[in-house]
Amino acid sequence: MNEEELVKRSAEERERIFKRYEQGREGAEIDPWEDPGFEVYHTTDRYGFIHDKRLPSNVDPQEAKKLQIEVERQKKWVKMLKNWNSPAVKEKLHSRVYKGIPDSLRTDAWCKLLEVEKS
Repeated sequence: MNEEELVKRSAEERERIFKRYEQGREGAEIDPWEDPGFEVYHTTDRYGFIHDKRLPSNVDPQEAKKLQIEVERQKKWVKMLKNWNSPAVKEKLHSRVYKGIPDSLRTDAWCKLLEVEKS
């Protein structure tokens, strides 16, 4: 395809997308995987495991407490990663690793633990 044909093709595709957007959901064919109401999205947990039944939409008090503990653990880990070479970090490191490294900080923590420079 030459450049003219590519430009024409992209303009046609853009026009189709705009028409579908303006039309909305009415009469549109929506692939189930693109539909946020697709049931599999309500049975998949945050780790990607699919459960047999729909997951609860509201958070129970125990989950809220676990979430609060995780937030506090993240704060401690952020502080610890900033002051990595201090003696206090060396004392607390073993117990904090045992309790768990927060998901969002695992890359940074493992790079520090293995003395690897992130690229």
